[in-house]
Amino acid sequence: MLEKLTHDDLLKLTSVSEGPCISIYIPGMPEKTLQLEYETLVRRAAHLLSLDRRNGEKERVLAPLYNFNPAEHLQRSDFGMAIFVNRHWAGYYLAGHPLPSKVVVAETFHLRPLLQDLQGESSCHILTLSPSEAVLLNCNGGTGNEIHTFLFHQGQHSNSIHWKHLDESETSQIPHLKSHLRGRGTEDNQCKKKGFKLFLRWIEAKIGKEHGYKEIPLLVFTSENMFHAYKEISHHPNPVLIKREPSRNGYRTEGLIHQAQLYLQKENSQQKNVSALELEGMNRQKKVIDDLVKISRAAMAGKVRTLFLQNNSEVWGEINRRSGNITFHEKQMNAKDDDVLDDIACQVIRHGGEVVVLGQADMPSRSPAAAILNS
Repeated sequence: MLEKLTHDDLLKLTSVSEGPCISIYIPGMPEKTLQLEYETLVRRAAHLLSLDRRNGEKERVLAPLYNFNPAEHLQRSDFGMAIFVNRHWAGYYLAGHPLPSKVVVAETFHLRPLLQDLQGESSCHILTLSPSEAVLLNCNGGTGNEIHTFLFHQGQHSNSIHWKHLDESETSQIPHLKSHLRGRGTEDNQCKKKGFKLFLRWIEAKIGKEHGYKEIPLLVFTSENMFHAYKEISHHPNPVLIKREPSRNGYRTEGLIHQAQLYLQKENSQQKNVSALELEGMNRQKKVIDDLVKISRAAMAGKVRTLFLQNNSEVWGEINRRSGNITFHEKQMNAKDDDVLDDIACQVIRHGGEVVVLGQADMPSRSPAAAILNS
């Protein structure tokens, strides 16, 4: 059985070097096509495993894939799914961005298509806000978990705020504000009322304690008036308004996550353009190395500060985990080959470095990789 993987699980996969490891990537598509594509990729994985001398592992590693139906977890509107299987791992990850159709069998898991997920570029908090309800979701890739729920009930004689967080819950009665909450009025007037402002402060007091609250983007799905009222009391350094009026049935989680990922992709693309300009300056100062073997050795030793990879490029072969030396192959020839750029990138991330993917025109040389070392 394949378990759903989290962002923390992905980080753990960068340290796995006990093959054979099967990595399958499949984009979102209609269910009938999805099943055919999945079966094709599994057959390709089986073929690559047959080239391994450890052929006794074949059926044991493939068994979870034969019993898995991706259509039960991947909708047509989803971006795609990554599947990882070896003797100790059997899981799938829903991505928040487009994925290729691909299978790799190697000594390590192939994680390059998920570089932005590994680096938290697909992570954010989503806050939906209305005059009577608020929900905070933690979003990683194409999945989101509801972690805080708030309800603001306005009664004839008193008002109350209800809060739920995982298995915790709390209710607070507010009898002294009833005179300020009579009448309906406009949304703008609603935002100025003391009861609503107290509701916002209650929300902020609770979600402000959430892990990574100030470090990752906070996308607030609400109206402009309510966003400005919330921003006045928020401790987040840069909450972002996503204008959206709640429907009678509330917000659909899938739609929120999809819109959040589109926003993050746009922001990440702009940041990479800035990184390209910085790289040009570094290259002029001769602070960039582009020899793959030297980069590999530095990555294994945790000495790479920033790694720049050329988009859509692959270099197949095997890396010696101790020396960092590389045996190059023209293509994936056996069940130990991987894209060495993927292995180098995983080592950089594992040691706390940064990986930036650039177009060929933005690379500092003709090499598919370049690196800035720790000073």
